[in-house]
Amino acid sequence: MLFGMTIFAGIVEAALSPLLRRIRPLFPPELSGLVIFLVGTTVGSLGFRYLVGVGAEKGTTPNDVIVALITMGVTVGLNVWGKGQARLFCALIGMIFGYVSAVFMGILSTDEIAAIEMLPIVAIPSLEHIAWSFAPSLALPFAIAAVVAAVKSIAVITFCQRINDKGWARPEMSSLGRGVLADGLGTVSAGLLGSMGLNSSPTSAGLAAATGVASRLVGFASAGILIVLGFFPVLTGMLVMMPRPILGSLLVFTACFILVNGIQTMASRMFNARRTLVIGLAISTGIAAEMLPNITSTIPVLIQPIVSSSLVLGTITALVLNVLFRFGETKRVSLSLDRGAAAGWNTTQLSDFFGERGREWGARRDVMDRASFGACQAFEAIRERFPEVQTIKIDTKFDEFNVDVQLTYMGELIEVPEKPPSANEIVETELGHLRLAGYMLRQNADRIAATRLGEEVIIRMHFDH
Repeated sequence: MLFGMTIFAGIVEAALSPLLRRIRPLFPPELSGLVIFLVGTTVGSLGFRYLVGVGAEKGTTPNDVIVALITMGVTVGLNVWGKGQARLFCALIGMIFGYVSAVFMGILSTDEIAAIEMLPIVAIPSLEHIAWSFAPSLALPFAIAAVVAAVKSIAVITFCQRINDKGWARPEMSSLGRGVLADGLGTVSAGLLGSMGLNSSPTSAGLAAATGVASRLVGFASAGILIVLGFFPVLTGMLVMMPRPILGSLLVFTACFILVNGIQTMASRMFNARRTLVIGLAISTGIAAEMLPNITSTIPVLIQPIVSSSLVLGTITALVLNVLFRFGETKRVSLSLDRGAAAGWNTTQLSDFFGERGREWGARRDVMDRASFGACQAFEAIRERFPEVQTIKIDTKFDEFNVDVQLTYMGELIEVPEKPPSANEIVETELGHLRLAGYMLRQNADRIAATRLGEEVIIRMHFDH
C-alpha cells in the first residue's frame, strides 16, 4: 500500500508542474523563503537531536562531544579559512576526520563493526518485495503531502536559483516547473521500484551554498555514485552506521546556510501587516510542531501526518493564510499634486507615497525605488518644461508580477527619446537636459509610453515585479 500511495503522490506532484505559472500568486518569493527557513530549522533540530542523543539507546558521552567538535571544527575551519579543493570538500574531509576520531574514541561498537563486516561486498538489489495497492482513505493525506513536496521543491529550486544568480529578483517559472515535474517522476519511480518517496534535498543545496559549487555536473556524478552504492552493500552500510556526532555536526553545518538563505529570500520583499502575519504565524506553528512532538496524540489520526511535521504544518498554514489574506487587498491608488499647494508641488510627497505603498503591498524594494525614481523624474520634467500645468495625477497599480505607474496632466506631450541626446545638445540647447531626463525615464522603466488623449497627456510606465 505504501508503494502504491507513493506512486499516487508522485502523480499528483507531477500534475502540479504545468499549473505553477497559473497559480504563481499562491507561491510568492517570501513563501519560498519561509519553506527554506522551515527546512533549515528541521535539519538543524535533527542535527542537534543526533548530537545530544534524543531517542538514542545511550546518552551523549564525552567521547561523542570530542568527535562532534573535531568533525565540526574541521568542516567549519576549512569552509571559512580553506582554499581550493580543501574548501570544496570541507564536509567530506570533516566526515573522514570524524570517522577516524570515532574509531580511536571507541564510538563505533564491535557490534556495529561486525554488522558491517557481515554485509556482502557486492550484491544485486532485490525486487522480490515489490507489490502495489491503493487505499482511497489515504488519498487526501498523500495528496497534501504531494502539495507540500511540490512547495518544498519550489523552495529548494528557488534557493539554487539565488546561489547561481547574484542578480536574482524573482523565481524563474520554467525552471521550477521542470524541477517539480522531475521530483514527481522520481517519486513515481521510487514507488514502482518499491522504495521510499523522493524529494529535493535542501541539505545538498545548503552544501552547494557553503562550498560555492552549484554545477549540474555534480548532480550527474552524485547519481552515478548512488547507483554504484546500490550494488555495494558494505559501502552503504558504512554510511548507514555513521556515528551520531558526525551526522549531527554535518546537519547543523548545512542548516546554517539553509536558514540564512531562507531569511534572505523572505527579506527580499517589504513586509506589510498581511505578509507579517502569514510568515509569523507559519513560523510559529512550524516551531510549535518541533517543540511539542506529543501534540499528535490528541488529534484525529487522519491529520496527524500534517501536524507532526513542522515543514508540512508551517507550509499549509502559510498557503491557507496567503489565500485568505489576498481578499480585500487594495492594489490601486491615486495621488494628485497641485501647483497651488506648496507642500504638494515637490517630489518629497511623491517619494513618500511610493515608500508607503511599497510597505503596504509588501512589494520588492528595488522595484518600488525604480517606480518612485521614474515618477519623480517625470514629475520634475513636466513641472520645469510646462509651467502652465497646474495638476498632475499619479495612478499606481500593483500585483504580484507588475507595478504600473500612470501620470496624467493637461498640456503638451513630453518627449521620451529612444536615443540619448549628445553632450553638445545637452549643454547648448535649452531643452537638452529635459530630453536627457526623458531618455533616463525610458531606461529606468521596463516599458514606457507617452500618448495624448484629447487634451490630456498620459505617461505610462511599467515595471516587472
